[in-house]
Amino acid sequence: MTTLMPKPKIPLPGMEKKLVILVGIIAASFLFLVLYFWRLQIFQYDNYQRLADNNRIRLVEMPATRGIITDRNGVILADSSPNYSLAVVPEDMDDNWEAELRTLARLLSRDPDEAVNRLAESGRKEPYRAIRIFENLDDREVALIESESDRFPGANLRVIPRRYYPFGRVAAHTLGYVGEVSPEQLASRLYRGVRIGDIVGKFGLEKIYDNYLRGKDGGRQVEVNAQGREINVLGITEPVPGLNLVLNIDIRMQKILEEALTGKQGAAVAMDVKTGGILAMVSQPSFDPNEFSLRISRQRWNEILKDPAHPLQNRAIQGVYPPGSTFKVVTAAAALMEKALDPDEELFCPGYYRYGGRTYWDWKVGGHGKVNLFKGIVESCDVYFYQAGERTGIDGLSNWAFDLGLGKTTGIDLPGELEGLIPTREWKKRTRNEPWFPGETLSASIGQGFVLVTPLQMVSLYSTVANRGLLLEPRVISRIEDVTGRIVEEKNVEIKRKSGVSQDAWNRINEALIGVVENDKGTGRGARLRDFAVAGKTGTAQVVRLEAWRGKKEEEIPWELRDHAWFVAFAPYDDPEVAVAVVVEHGGHGSSAALPIVARFLRKYKEMKSQMEVVSPSGGEISF
Repeated sequence: MTTLMPKPKIPLPGMEKKLVILVGIIAASFLFLVLYFWRLQIFQYDNYQRLADNNRIRLVEMPATRGIITDRNGVILADSSPNYSLAVVPEDMDDNWEAELRTLARLLSRDPDEAVNRLAESGRKEPYRAIRIFENLDDREVALIESESDRFPGANLRVIPRRYYPFGRVAAHTLGYVGEVSPEQLASRLYRGVRIGDIVGKFGLEKIYDNYLRGKDGGRQVEVNAQGREINVLGITEPVPGLNLVLNIDIRMQKILEEALTGKQGAAVAMDVKTGGILAMVSQPSFDPNEFSLRISRQRWNEILKDPAHPLQNRAIQGVYPPGSTFKVVTAAAALMEKALDPDEELFCPGYYRYGGRTYWDWKVGGHGKVNLFKGIVESCDVYFYQAGERTGIDGLSNWAFDLGLGKTTGIDLPGELEGLIPTREWKKRTRNEPWFPGETLSASIGQGFVLVTPLQMVSLYSTVANRGLLLEPRVISRIEDVTGRIVEEKNVEIKRKSGVSQDAWNRINEALIGVVENDKGTGRGARLRDFAVAGKTGTAQVVRLEAWRGKKEEEIPWELRDHAWFVAFAPYDDPEVAVAVVVEHGGHGSSAALPIVARFLRKYKEMKSQMEVVSPSGGEISF
């Protein structure tokens, strides 16, 4: 019997090689998956855990309430009120978020483009943060959002404190306004911790004291569902409210000056001469800071910027004007200290002064006759001061102007103060590459030519005159308090220095300034008050040389070519308490345009005197 043996298998050509390759691919795939899962679950665990938590757990911001600002008597000037806003979380929105957002905007009768641009700008950087899209929602809009909430995943109502200024335009330039933080501010060290969309101070006190007012935001850690709706609160960090500012400003005095300047262009400042506290500061035209508490439209912003009256300019500290005859106290002090003239010496005024082939006119046709220092200030004789300036020279004039605080900032606690200009030989050579001409000294001696000052500088100057040489640093802020009323910081009286002008010189100058008002020939006699002696000086400052209009009536001269009108005063004369400076742009004569405003203010001040304590922020008077 024959046994059949199995036929041996012969491997197919190349099979072993393919098998090895297949096994290698499978092994490499498993190794890749093992490494990938290790990378996901171990190496990148924290990152994906954070993303998962962001899908489930959110931090809902609770903005801090901005500190309030009050006047010296506790009247609220800036506060915060609840305001409904609509915020969206970009990550919770549908893929077609732009169409969804436009539908939402149309539902609320809002600008769709503004909403889309808003989310496009902020949403990319912080996709899990609620981005405010619409603000200042009314009851109708709130009801619509709540009724249609299922249609708009990621959209949520938020209650955000909105800055509110109860007096509107009153004191707007001093208080300032708030707005959304800018890229430039975000890049600044002063705004550490501030995020895109946060509200910060942009102007005035709101800006310079922003770190005090802003407070510290809190938040709620919440669990959300797939539509981004809150289902559970996991924890709360309460916000810390900002600190409060108490000002030296008295809103009653502020309103008096505001009303007197309404419809005009100009500025007014009232200052406590014992403390340096600013009692009132007005710039006209003004603006309503409440407009900026909401997101102001680009169109409205451009309207404000293009307004030829420049309503955002704080003329009290940024408006620079020739001081006109109010500068004559500086010329008088310089001439006396340089011993350029004897105060009792009489100089003749025929109504003009010829110098260097040119005629320099006096404001009074026919002149003042024989004039000494007293009469020169009382009747504001230009010819007398032309000669006083000529004898003193520009070097003496500028040196004593600097000594009295002009030509430099006062140091007030407001942003953007300008330093004006006191011209010198060096200044003219440096800026114009020209020598100083002697005739220019004559113009400077009556506050014309290159001389420029701010209203704040002039009220500070006359406060120095009232204090017989003591320079105080002007202050808007009295103190800073926390929400319990505890004083965190107190702004005490800052005595900058003592002027080098002698007491004899001050006696002469002050005697003449009271004569400006009390003397029957004084240019400021319209400011005379019973039982309240006022000392001051009128000023009429040329905007341009008006030779062609000389002798014309004021109403015949184009408004933009008319002189600026000044009046600066302090009172009561025997024990000065308050100084006031007013400039009315193109107002004509100081005695007719600016003086009545100061007189009205001082009359009201006298009436309120019994109700107001004239004390230093630390609680005591200063004797000089």
